[in-house]
Amino acid sequence: MKKGLFLFLLCLSLGLSAQEAATGMQFSEKTFDELLAQAKEEDKLIFIDAYTTWCGPCKMMSAKVFPAERVGSVYNERFINAKFDMEKGEGLALARKYRVRAYPTYLFVNGEGELMHKGLGYIPQDEFIALGQVAVSDQSLGALTKRYETGDRDPDFLSSYASTLVNVYEEPKANLVINSYLEAEDDWSAPGVLKLLVSSPGQPGGKRMNYLIENADAAMEAAGGQAYMSSVQMAMVQHKMKASGRRILPTAEDMSAHYTKYAGPLRDRLKSHYAVFYAERSRNMQAYVEAAYTYYTKYGSEDYEELNTIAWNFFENTDNPKYLLQALDWAKESVAINANYANLDTLAWLYKKTGNEAKAREVAEMAIEMAKEMGVDYSDTAKILND
Repeated sequence: MKKGLFLFLLCLSLGLSAQEAATGMQFSEKTFDELLAQAKEEDKLIFIDAYTTWCGPCKMMSAKVFPAERVGSVYNERFINAKFDMEKGEGLALARKYRVRAYPTYLFVNGEGELMHKGLGYIPQDEFIALGQVAVSDQSLGALTKRYETGDRDPDFLSSYASTLVNVYEEPKANLVINSYLEAEDDWSAPGVLKLLVSSPGQPGGKRMNYLIENADAAMEAAGGQAYMSSVQMAMVQHKMKASGRRILPTAEDMSAHYTKYAGPLRDRLKSHYAVFYAERSRNMQAYVEAAYTYYTKYGSEDYEELNTIAWNFFENTDNPKYLLQALDWAKESVAINANYANLDTLAWLYKKTGNEAKAREVAEMAIEMAKEMGVDYSDTAKILND
């Protein structure tokens, strides 16, 4: 299935935008004030998909998760679902109100407009269903915040609460909670503590960041290489932007000096990683392909979702045989780690684009069978069989 394509079916009689003929999630087209009034009347939370038109993971959610019948059965029953583009209309005000800084962000809001829970990024179906279940449980962000505000300082609770805050980009509050936790924790080498440090590394030059850089291998093993690099990189970039007083992404040259000062043995890897990040955010996909090829052929990845995303981006943005064959290898690695509809679909299309029609059809059939089990639309994948 092509990650950037999805269909909205307008149901005029219901005033709803539904995917998969209402078998998946149904999204209201009401204004935010109208949604608040409905939430009060029905005693439900509002689920908001905070997206942008250029966001790849947003498109993947719309193509692979929202249309699923089992996802719709949970979210349509428990929530009032809505979508807002964060870069236009009411989305601009909502982005400011709820501090939306990454896409997609999922907001769970009550009828008073209070944020009760939050999620971010591409989330597979099972985990997305679990997110909705947590949003109405005593483990929601709102419930945990209430426990903290009433004085609960148990270390296990602080760890859980801090991790939740970090996962939803509430860094200032997370730092306060994490500092309380780490003050009570003598040994930072335990995998659980390393994961917590990765989730909130602090500022470059600080105690937390220095510990993570000095213990990079152990931290990557505990939290995963992708999570580690993304966390450390984002902390470096935000620190540089704050120091410069500018709200635009620093150039590679600007970041190079920052890495030399703060990153020690990770300097070269962070420089290469940033080249990928900067090219993608700048929407220079030719530069992205070249930078990603350089980074991932040298450092690799063991994250099946990361491998699948890179492979698909290459499928969409290059016709160079060298890059496509490498993308094919990444897709194979992703499938070997955790075969799922998304990476089987990617692998099938890459086989087709590299001229292996027989393998493309074979893998497409596997992807379609898995899609049927998951209740996901596979019409785009089926095009491989129909050619």
